[in-house]
Amino acid sequence: MHKCRLVYQLGVSAVAVSTLAACSSSTGTPTSSTQGAASTSAAISTPAYPTLTASSLQPPSQDNQYTKSSGRPKVTFDPCTWIPDDAISKIGFDPATRQRGNDIVAEQTFLTCDFSNKNDELQLDSGNVSLDDVKQKYAGRTQTLTINSRAALLTPNKTSTEDCSVDMQTKAGYFGVTFIRSTQGGLAGIQPCDHIVDAATALEPYLGKDN
Repeated sequence: MHKCRLVYQLGVSAVAVSTLAACSSSTGTPTSSTQGAASTSAAISTPAYPTLTASSLQPPSQDNQYTKSSGRPKVTFDPCTWIPDDAISKIGFDPATRQRGNDIVAEQTFLTCDFSNKNDELQLDSGNVSLDDVKQKYAGRTQTLTINSRAALLTPNKTSTEDCSVDMQTKAGYFGVTFIRSTQGGLAGIQPCDHIVDAATALEPYLGKDN
């Protein structure tokens, strides 16, 4: 059983630099662990942004003919350079696995960062698509949450039975936290939604008040 990589396809043009990878089937059934997660305050002293300057982590330019004609705002928050290593460690992932994901810069823009541990992959997405767009795309499958003071949606099985996402509202659109269960995680009885609300709550402060 291979891991399923989650990449958003919401009608972007051919300039998008990623596609949706095939996902293998699974008999696992994820369950949501949302109890006690609403309106949690996290006091984190956030540094000036961006925090990481390695050339391999920098986001792509958002200036092209498609972004200029879309009427959508640029995505300011970049999860690969704004979220420090210690925050990733605290939610159970190895910061040494940090790498840019499949960024999309087109009519709709998504900046992506990937991490992993032995049981899951972590995919962080910052996009200029609204929560209403997400709710419409996954109609009947989303659950409304509040992460700290932000409106949010939890979507189990967004692209397969191996993943679970929490998307938090931002000024540009949303910041998404996705767990993608590995084969080993499935064998260990890990459910894709396990602890994802805790992870989203811990990462939300790094968005900053201006986002």
